[in-house]
Amino acid sequence: MSRADINEPEKTARARALCEAGQWPEALAFAEAWSVRNSASAKALFYRGAALASLGRLVEAETAYRRALALDANDFKTWNNLAALLFEAMNRPVDAAKCLVQALQIDPGNAHGWTNLASMNGQLNRHAHALDCAERALAIDPHMVEAHLHRARAALALGKTEVVRAASEAMANLPPEKFQRTR
Repeated sequence: MSRADINEPEKTARARALCEAGQWPEALAFAEAWSVRNSASAKALFYRGAALASLGRLVEAETAYRRALALDANDFKTWNNLAALLFEAMNRPVDAAKCLVQALQIDPGNAHGWTNLASMNGQLNRHAHALDCAERALAIDPHMVEAHLHRARAALALGKTEVVRAASEAMANLPPEKFQRTR
């Protein structure tokens, strides 16, 4: 194992801390220096992409995420972040949904991924797909409020009032702390 590999967890922790603190220029500088020292680090490129996206440098962020995926195509977070970038900031919803599908092939047990895909499908008026994705998320985490909301919204669009009622009843039985934002 090389010295660069040994430092990877420390560097990841430092980059994550900068991102969580919203110190985007510092996070970008750190990720760029890390990437120069270790060009084979997918994590360095991931954090470079996150910083660039937060700084509004969208095309560069997409490039960084895609370079990270070229090094590690099995990183759920990179696929998920790329999907969010494409969907929310770059108005490329079809490409975004494809990225999330790829992410869920890597980690099919990720309830947040299924919920994100439910949201995307709903916004694309693919309500049957949105309903399916929301139900997959709920099979993993039956207390996920966002998944219940996407399920109800998709069912309403499909005219499935019994599903809307079931989703409403399920949410009524959730503990209050489940309604607090987690991100």
